[in-house]
Order: sequence, then structure tokens, then C-alpha cells
Amino acid sequence: MSAPDGSPKGARRLSVIGVTTGYDRADVLHDVSIEAKPGRITCILGANGAGKSTLIRAILGLTPVRQGEVAFGGETITNLATHRIAALGIATVPEGNRVFPRMTVLENLKVGGLLERDRTRLAARMEAMFESFPRLKERRNQLAGTLSGGERSMLSIARGLMTDPELVVFDEPSLGLSPLFVAEVFRIVRRLKDEGYTILLVEQNVRQTLDVADDGYVLAQGRVVAAGTSRSLAEDRELHKAYFGVH
Repeated sequence: MSAPDGSPKGARRLSVIGVTTGYDRADVLHDVSIEAKPGRITCILGANGAGKSTLIRAILGLTPVRQGEVAFGGETITNLATHRIAALGIATVPEGNRVFPRMTVLENLKVGGLLERDRTRLAARMEAMFESFPRLKERRNQLAGTLSGGERSMLSIARGLMTDPELVVFDEPSLGLSPLFVAEVFRIVRRLKDEGYTILLVEQNVRQTLDVADDGYVLAQGRVVAAGTSRSLAEDRELHKAYFGVH
């Protein structure tokens, strides 16, 4: 599923170029441009209401782009149907670790692999998920709704990886988790990068996100107000005071 030497699974970058979008007549994002480079972790930081979730929805074709372009590997994916975007190699791990509670762990993973018609490849992916997440293998026949919050988080991630993506979009993966499982989620994100995945990590958890990311953007009121390496963003005290309330 991934390059054994940690090289990127693909060479395609995600580019969001001058995107404006919103809901009804109100714009939420204003001329937003970001990119996620192959084999790197790019984070999107911002407070509640900054436009982070709307940006993800625009990338995934869930909220129509009114102006600008979303491209993957140099080809436009602007306003494509979500299933077509997934088939191109973009997976999402949604906010809130959403799983199908009345389905077993195994059934949830099968849902993640619905786009794969080759049963041999599908079985190989399933086995790879159980190797990566042994706790899920132990609970493969357990209803997802009875899992702990951390286990649901692992299942949500594994289900996204069942599509064999190049790019994985994480939407607030630490939300609602205990500090112990937050640390585990960030370890998983780092491991996925080491396995060659490209990661777009949308978060409010500033310190831990900048610790794991390579590059980052800060959104405020629907605009990009800062961009750079994670180190440069971490060291910008004025930025933290202005947008994260950290003194």
C-alpha cells in the first residue's frame, strides 16, 4: 500500500488556488490559496469559524467553489463529485471520528473499500489495516458503536486508508479525544507520512500540530493570514498572540 522506503506514494500535489466559496449568499472563504506537497504534512490552523471545515468541503466537492480552482497533480478537480475525487486518490478522515455504529469493525472497513473491485487487492488492504491497527483486528467483529473514542478514531483512519489514497485529509482528528489518544493520533499521522502518504491536517491543537507538520497555513475569517514552515509558524510569537490567544 505504501512505498517501503518512505518515498511518496505519488508525486501529485494538492493546490487550492484563489478559492472563494460559502453557503447561500454569504462567502466564508475569500481568495484562499494553499498547497499540500507530496510526502509532507501540511497543516491548516485556525480558531472555530475561521473557515477550516469549509476549505475541506471545497476540496472534497461538498461545497461548490464559486471562484478559483482546486487541482490535484496539475489537473482540476474543482466541483467534481466526491466519489470521483476519492477515486483519484484523496481520502478524508472526518471530524468526530464518524463510523457506522451499527456495523462491525470489519463491515466499516469494507465500506471504505467499496471503490476497489479487485477482491485480492481489497483483502490485502484489509490485512494491512489489521497489521497497522492490531486493536481493530482484535475487535473486528465488534459493533463500531461500542468502541472507545480512541478505537473509533483508529477505525475512522483505517477506513479512509482502505481507498489506497495518495493524500489523506484529516479534519480535527484530536477533537473529543483524551490526551492519551490525542498523542496516539499524532503518532499515527507521523507514521503515515513516513510510509509515503501526503497529509493535509486541519486542526485547532496548535502546539502538537506544528510539532508534527512540515508546512502550515493559518486561517482567520476565511482568509490565509500566515504561511510557512511549521518551525517558522511555531516561532512567530506575534502570530500566536494575534490568532491563538497564546502569550
